[in-house]
Amino acid sequence: MARGLTRAVELLRRAWAGLTVRGEKNESEPRGEIRGRIWATNASRSGFIGWLFRYVVFAAIILLQVAALAGVGVYRHFAEQLPDLKEIERYESLAPGVTRIFAADGAMLAELAREHRAYARYDEIPKDLEHAFLAAEDRRFFTHGGVDFRGLARAVVANLRSGTIAQGGSTITQQVAKGFLTNEQTLSRKAREAILAVRMESRLSKQQIFEIYLNKIFLGHGAYGVATASSRYFGKELEALTLAESAMIAGLARAPSRYSPMAHPHRAKRRRAVVLQDMVEAGYIDAAERDAAAAEPIVLVSAAQDVFRERAPYYAEHVRQRVTDVLGEEAVLAAGLTIETPVEFVVQQYARNAVDAALRKMDRRQGYRGPPAHLSAQGALDELEARLTNTYGDTVFSDPDRWYLAIVTEVDRKFARVDGGARNAILPLRNMSWASVYSRNTGVNDVKITDPRKALEPGDVVWVMRAEQHRGKPANAEEPDAIEVSLGQTPRVEAALYLADHQTGYVTAMQGGHDYDRSQFNRPVQACRQPGSVFKAIYYALALDTGRWSMDSELADHAYEPDPGEEWNPQNIHGTLEGQVLLRNAFIHSLNLPSIRLFQKLGADTVVAWARRLGFTTELIADKALSLGASCVRMDELSRAFGTFVREGRSWDPKYVRRVTDKLGVVVMDERHVWDGAMDLGGRLDALGTAAVDPPKQTVSRTTAFLATRLMRDVVTHGIGRRAQRIGLPAGGKSGTASKRANTTDTWFVGFTSRYVTAAWMGDDRYERSLGDEDASYTTATPMWTEFMTDVVKDVPHGKTTGERPPGIRSRSVGFTTGAGERSAVMYFDE
Repeated sequence: MARGLTRAVELLRRAWAGLTVRGEKNESEPRGEIRGRIWATNASRSGFIGWLFRYVVFAAIILLQVAALAGVGVYRHFAEQLPDLKEIERYESLAPGVTRIFAADGAMLAELAREHRAYARYDEIPKDLEHAFLAAEDRRFFTHGGVDFRGLARAVVANLRSGTIAQGGSTITQQVAKGFLTNEQTLSRKAREAILAVRMESRLSKQQIFEIYLNKIFLGHGAYGVATASSRYFGKELEALTLAESAMIAGLARAPSRYSPMAHPHRAKRRRAVVLQDMVEAGYIDAAERDAAAAEPIVLVSAAQDVFRERAPYYAEHVRQRVTDVLGEEAVLAAGLTIETPVEFVVQQYARNAVDAALRKMDRRQGYRGPPAHLSAQGALDELEARLTNTYGDTVFSDPDRWYLAIVTEVDRKFARVDGGARNAILPLRNMSWASVYSRNTGVNDVKITDPRKALEPGDVVWVMRAEQHRGKPANAEEPDAIEVSLGQTPRVEAALYLADHQTGYVTAMQGGHDYDRSQFNRPVQACRQPGSVFKAIYYALALDTGRWSMDSELADHAYEPDPGEEWNPQNIHGTLEGQVLLRNAFIHSLNLPSIRLFQKLGADTVVAWARRLGFTTELIADKALSLGASCVRMDELSRAFGTFVREGRSWDPKYVRRVTDKLGVVVMDERHVWDGAMDLGGRLDALGTAAVDPPKQTVSRTTAFLATRLMRDVVTHGIGRRAQRIGLPAGGKSGTASKRANTTDTWFVGFTSRYVTAAWMGDDRYERSLGDEDASYTTATPMWTEFMTDVVKDVPHGKTTGERPPGIRSRSVGFTTGAGERSAVMYFDE
């Protein structure tokens, strides 16, 4: 800078008066001496005006120098804040992606993203779509250098004439640049945008810039990029778009919400017409093509099925949480991960159906809580009927597996008539006799009504399902062919199922409740509930492990003797007393009194330590009430403990994720078991190496595990869990019933086969009402477990539940006396 100023000053000095210096020889002066004289060669420029002119020029040059230096400084200031062009070049790999969760069979369970995108390369963009965006947004895109000064001037003039912002001056390149900057509306941001646009044009090709633009732009309703918009609005791949559809998508770029075809179809149509006219003016289409496209109706795809809620919402949400814990929320919502899970979609559907059927059966037994709504005004009734017609149409009451809303229009002593909109149906007494008045103050179930008028009246809005046509007398003799329906209601009680392959650790199904939309609480992994007698399996195994007790050890079965001031007074189920009972029989018949005495001899603290060893993490209160499962546990913990016994004492952890890869196919999480059928040779060798270095821990001895599983096998073959035999394969398990005050609130059955361990729970989340005075696990959770497992194990090979007999284990027949006489059973001993 100093050198430039010095040179400028020198030039000005020389031009100051247009002077030159000439030397003349003066003869009178000494020889060799030259005296200089100054001559003005342009005397007219030496006046005030000339001086002023020269001063202004000098000042202007100085100011230009300063301005240039300031401009360089400002440019550097803004340029330092710009993103690296390498990141923009690699936008395809860095762009936010959609994370997808998949079941074992490839069925998609969920899509997770902040921005829903589907990337399309430039050569995949249809020409009509390209031309529509160019005509509407930036016709000179392929000729300008990033900032279109001609277009900017035209926009300024148009906006001044209209008095509004009628046109925008930003080019497509500037819009891309803006997407990598902040959204603040300031001059400094506009300056950075222009600088970045010019730099992008110098580094990237026009095709690259246009590709980024079409994939980054927001087009409404959660759609980022043209590929996602094509799918979201029309359910099509890009190549299938018509000219009219391309113009409509391009029209969304200006204001996605304002011109949304879903929210504002008339505005969208007008905007489409404007884009089509722009295409004519730009020379991309002719008037005839414009008119044909403008006349095309806007046909949008129907609302897409929400696979998350329809398939396995509890499971998918749990997987999302686990992957987020490991990789972080940003990775899950923006990295475009592929998450492979072990859930089997068909088995998950079995679990969902089993929970629904069991809950509806229990809920009907407790009585009818009334209609969801009652309408008396005729206008409201007419409006609802119109909505039902619009929703169901002629298909109403046609699906025997679907519940329909309907309006009660008539009720007499034998039947009710319901209106589903386009069709009526008959609701006979036999299909609603369960609908006695619900009361939270009773535990009496199965009360019947003999007159429909005790439950319904005209104007009630009810849930009904098509019923099988009765073969006897029709509900209404005047309408023998009328459709019959059954009355229903949304269950109040809750239930859950949890199924894992204990050999691989893969959790195959997890139904966390009846309805995810109603309650997102995932009971198998979040609920801490009292296990009741299921917990007996834990400390009976401890008793066998000590060697002080065996299957034929005798336990006292006498009435409980409470301590002074103690109100707890436990009894056996059905109030029986045997006097003396074998340990094996006390367990398989779930006798409380001998179990309490065994627990006390073991010691509460010792039992808690043993439970921790088996993997329980929930709070366990070390008092004698724990003998009957008074502390709370989770379903997944019980399943892990039972699975450890079946695995011959080896520990295991439930697995909900098999593998996670990023959008480049790089594996970022791998929890696959060595037996995973989808694992390649390299992955299998890695898994074998990992298993060799870090094998499963031998949590309990093989002997104890064998004896514990034999006890639980006898529960199913000879004990309280006999119903579980109906699955048709060898199984073992333990049931449990827990109460709060006088109310039965939790019922369980945790069972296993040689391949699976399955926990079933049914209970009252709010402890509002007893499940039933006469109900326990064998009427609730065990039947649900059985129905579910019957579907699960069909056509699946299974072996023995107890594995190979360890060395030193012997068996013999042991006789004993019961109230029914002499009996005997094969029992096993560590000799």
